[in-house]
This record gives sequence, C-alpha cells and structure tokens, in this order.
Amino acid sequence: MPTVRKKIRQVAPMSREVWVKAAMNLIAQEGVQAVAVEPLAQALGVTKGSFYWHFQNRDELIHAALEAWEQDQSADVVERYGGIVDPRRRLRVLLFAAFEDVENGKFFAALAVSSEDPRVQPFLRRATDRRLAFGIESFQALGLSKAEARERALLAYAAYAGYFQLLRTAPEAVGAVTDLSGYVRRLAEALVPATSPRRT
Repeated sequence: MPTVRKKIRQVAPMSREVWVKAAMNLIAQEGVQAVAVEPLAQALGVTKGSFYWHFQNRDELIHAALEAWEQDQSADVVERYGGIVDPRRRLRVLLFAAFEDVENGKFFAALAVSSEDPRVQPFLRRATDRRLAFGIESFQALGLSKAEARERALLAYAAYAGYFQLLRTAPEAVGAVTDLSGYVRRLAEALVPATSPRRT
C-alpha cells in the first residue's frame, strides 16, 4: 500500500480541491452519509491533520462538495449550453450530455436519497429549479406554450432522475439498456418536436 499512497501524493497535491473531489467521488459511490475524515485521509495517503488545515469539520467538507456540484451542474449549465442558438439542437445536446455524464448522474441520485437532509436539501432544490427553468425556457423557444414546455421539461427530468436512481439501486435493470445513445435518442424524439407548432 505505501506505493499507492506515494502515487496519490505525486498526482494530486493535498489542496482543498483534492479533498473536495475525493468527497464528491465518495458521495457518488456511497452517499453523503459515507463521507468521513479518517477513511478519506487513508484513501488519499495523508494524515487527518491535512484535512483540518483546510476544513473545520466533516460538515464543512460536505458543504464544499455540494457547492462544487451545484456550480458545475446547475449554475454552469446555462453557460455551457445556452449559447446553442437552435433550441431543438440545444435540447438534444443537453439530453445526451446529461445521460452520458455517469459520475454526475450518480452524484445526483445519491443526493436524491438524502433529499431530507438539511445539508443537502437546499442544494438539490436550487439545482432542480435551475435545470427545470432552463428546460422550460428551451422548450418554449420551440414555440410551445409554457404549460406544454413545463410538462416536457418535467418528463425529461423525470427520465433522467429515474435512470440514475435505477443505476444506483437496480443496476441490472439499467444493464439491459446496452445502447444508451439509442435510448436517449428515442427520448429526444418523444419529447422534442421535429417542427415548431403553428401559432394560431
């Protein structure tokens, strides 16, 4: 094991960001409740003193991990995909990107399991609100009414949430979907109109 620890030190200096990334990886795999200082320190090949250089306690690390996820997966989504002018293409690209980002999908599913946790709840709620708002705006840009746009955005988000919850709790069910691209393509075809509706 000493050689493994040496490699971790060489690849990733013990910065605050390294601790946050390690916590995010652990949350994605095992959930928020799995985050603990000592096991993380052992995995990173450092002492607990390294942790307390950057954080006061475990809750502060969890908060930092949730902040990093919220910024990357909700606040930055508009910046990444909002520049795609064609709303039809934007929605399709967004769907494919969401389903293909397995690590972040697992992280989201892990947070959903802990949705009542007061540390998790506000982050999950804000991320969900932002994602749905962006989806609704994109569907409306196709010429759909706000009600229809909201319904389609909810269906898309429910499909995403359900897929990664199944991947977490019943991976054998998801394993039957061998062609993820085909699955997402069918989802996009069902939800994203091929042509804009005529306005009356």
